[in-house]
Amino acid sequence: MLPLNDRRLFQPTPLADALAALADQHGGRGRAAPDAREFAGRPHSYELLNQYAAGQQWRALALAAEATIQATPIQSASDEAAVLRLWTYRALALVRLAHAAAAMRELQAVEAATRGASVYARFRARAPTVVWPFELRVLRAQLPGLAHGDWRRTCERVCALLRACERRAGDANAQRRFRLQMLLAGAVLRLRDAALAAALLARLDAADDPRVLSACARLHLQLGSLPHAELLFRRVEACVPADDKLLLMNRAMYAVAAGKWAVARDLFARVASDPLGEPHVAAANNAAVCELFLGSPQRMLAQLQLLMADSPTAAGSAAELVFNYCTALDLLHDGPALLAEKSRKIADVATWAGDGFDTSAFKMQ
Repeated sequence: MLPLNDRRLFQPTPLADALAALADQHGGRGRAAPDAREFAGRPHSYELLNQYAAGQQWRALALAAEATIQATPIQSASDEAAVLRLWTYRALALVRLAHAAAAMRELQAVEAATRGASVYARFRARAPTVVWPFELRVLRAQLPGLAHGDWRRTCERVCALLRACERRAGDANAQRRFRLQMLLAGAVLRLRDAALAAALLARLDAADDPRVLSACARLHLQLGSLPHAELLFRRVEACVPADDKLLLMNRAMYAVAAGKWAVARDLFARVASDPLGEPHVAAANNAAVCELFLGSPQRMLAQLQLLMADSPTAAGSAAELVFNYCTALDLLHDGPALLAEKSRKIADVATWAGDGFDTSAFKMQ
């Protein structure tokens, strides 16, 4: 039985970064790979780990979490809990680096180690003490889909966590339940089994949170069930103000599904242009995409350029926006001019984006 801090539980940490390599090829400068030797052999504070996560320095976080796990002695149940909390940082970093399969292998090894520790505890006639933190259980639930496209298994695991939350009262569990419902909605969208998707959506339809109902309705839109989506949207409208951004986004999404692009554009623009609120990047991006479907890739490109310039960290390094921007470039340029424009965008994104950026957004093939 391996202890939870054993080095044999770890997969090799990926240090290469696709965006950095692409930026080097196109005249930009990506983040340099961290030196593993600077992290090894010593623990790192939670403050530093959180700084790495906030800065999207996922390679550094993976190395620091590994070193801290290995440097943390395990002599009590509280030590076990601390190490499992550190495993959450490690698994999150690997997922964000697009190495979900490695994260899954590591957590399978951790699961075997904790199972062995529980058996040993029962053998010693004491209660098992190894309990995974909630965040780590959520990551474990997501990994089958992220690593192998097994979204059915992910749905099963999320549903199991939901059932556990529903058996308990309290604000903390209500927040957990909402988060799991949103995760389930996202996983349902990736299922290729229409009957299972419908059954899981029926579970979400019973929710009373307008955010969950909105997510469920938007899934019905994507599945082509506009009447069902409309019923859920009406339930949302009954419990939120008429000018609520959630309601306006719902109406815009319904207009998109109905092919009413001008209506959708105006609603998205209304959400995005709120002078009293935070920038709504998703709404602004959607408004720009509507311009494309209205026959104006030039307006789409101009709006995305402005959005990325105004919010470089939130919008300028968002893969979906970069993909839409490069789609507009493909429609308006070709040959050396197209390559020059994309090279500039690669250099810009490399300035703001963190590790693990999906470089397929540049559409370089």
